[in-house]
Amino acid sequence: MNEKYFRYLLILHVVCILAGLLAALSPGSYSQALSDAYNNEPLPWNWDTQHVWIMLAVTLPLLAAAVAGVIGLYLFKRWGRTLSLFITGVSLMLNLLIGPTLSTPLENMFLETSMLLWGAILALSYYSALSSRFNVNR
Repeated sequence: MNEKYFRYLLILHVVCILAGLLAALSPGSYSQALSDAYNNEPLPWNWDTQHVWIMLAVTLPLLAAAVAGVIGLYLFKRWGRTLSLFITGVSLMLNLLIGPTLSTPLENMFLETSMLLWGAILALSYYSALSSRFNVNR
């Protein structure tokens, strides 16, 4: 894998995330009965009005760090891959607090693809010939 294709994978990852977010906004992607059942689910404890500010205080810096990590990976900075790996682990743990979710097939396709690409990106940054590009002495 060369640098150009690694960067293409990063760009494709970001495009898939954005496409998944756009697909989430498409109305009428599932039945009204399913939508009603989802709307009747109780909200997790952290989504009530008392805890929204706490969730924003955690989520917004995490999002900023994730964007910085992707930029660091794109620029082949050692801190970029370390930050990206750390943010991935933290994000996985925070998924436990989200509660039930409902997604469209198109949204799910794009987000699953982005997750697969992310795994490949992290693996390539640590365990391929490309990993030498992240050397501190460079």
